[in-house]
Amino acid sequence: MIHANFFFVDIVGLSDTSMSTKTQIKKIETLNKCIAECQSFQSVPKESLLLLPTGDGCCIGFLQGPELPLLVAVELHQKLAAYNKAKIPSETVRVRIGLHSGNCFLVDDLLGQRNTWGPGIIYARRVMDFGDDGHILLSPTLAEDLRSLSDEYRDVIKPVHDVVLKHGTTMLLYSAYGEGFGNKNHPEKGASVRSKYGEEILRLQKTTLYPSIDLVLTVLEPEKMRVQHKRTYEVANISNEPIKNVLHGIAFDVDIPDFNDLNIKVYDEKDRECRITSINVDKPDTKEFTTEFSEPIVKDDKGKKYTLEYEVPEPERYFENAFLIDCQKFNMSFHYPLNKKIKRPELLEINQETEESTQSKIEPKITKDGNIEKVKWEITDIPKGRTFRIEW
Repeated sequence: MIHANFFFVDIVGLSDTSMSTKTQIKKIETLNKCIAECQSFQSVPKESLLLLPTGDGCCIGFLQGPELPLLVAVELHQKLAAYNKAKIPSETVRVRIGLHSGNCFLVDDLLGQRNTWGPGIIYARRVMDFGDDGHILLSPTLAEDLRSLSDEYRDVIKPVHDVVLKHGTTMLLYSAYGEGFGNKNHPEKGASVRSKYGEEILRLQKTTLYPSIDLVLTVLEPEKMRVQHKRTYEVANISNEPIKNVLHGIAFDVDIPDFNDLNIKVYDEKDRECRITSINVDKPDTKEFTTEFSEPIVKDDKGKKYTLEYEVPEPERYFENAFLIDCQKFNMSFHYPLNKKIKRPELLEINQETEESTQSKIEPKITKDGNIEKVKWEITDIPKGRTFRIEW
């Protein structure tokens, strides 16, 4: 068994029956030539490469660093872009690429020649198969390895959404894109869209208490009413099972097709990133995703917290917070610049059955920091089912 980092590529549309054999051969030869000319490919000794032709593309296994498949993918996109500029549409070479890190083995074929096959190659192919023209897609295994290597990789490798694999299992798909490479648009194939929030509410009510929640809304761009949401949850585990993950749900009044445009960050009380492990709902107006704690929260742990940050336009100028489980202390703050046609926020209570709103009797604390006014409400002993709304 051999561990390798795999690059799997095929030519989009090569199986079109209207395409001449001559054109097909020309496209395959062009793809092979462009890969061979990639500096990142040339820099690897031949004995550190595993090569598997696939007819309409190829699979390359790199026995060296995990970054090599991505470097080749980026270079290949740049070379093909230059090549395609001088071609008519029917002659262009368009590709999709899947990257994965895993195991394979060597096996002799019917002619006695050494060949490569195994789960790592199969998985890389499945990742690629979810792609459309221009996509560079990564498995979570390789994506997280690369994102942990440098901020540069973190900036170009983004989580996309869960996809359904064989036998109904799901995988969080990643996409690499940037200036001159990749495809920012989400793949159209295989997306798994299934809300888990009903299950999560039942689990939370049995396992979790929130001794405190701090919510801070900060107006970043008054003209666009872009608001940063920062929620900090103190978590107490009341069960005998460790809490390893948190399911987050975000809903808004505007369409945001790309999950990554929300600038989401999740981290614990020690500023350690809580890694995204699943994106199971990625609709334009709703996002639902799961993060994993660096270390599980067990019963009787004290001072355990996590913070969720994201940014979203709020053109309707309101925000609601509904409590799914009991909370002992809730601090809600609104920070906004003065003289920007933003009225001082009001706190309302919402009846979930009738949806009627009433003015809250809770008096806020109001402070100023230069041109920024900060309005804060402190609320205690909130039972599940209670809902508060800020309007500004």
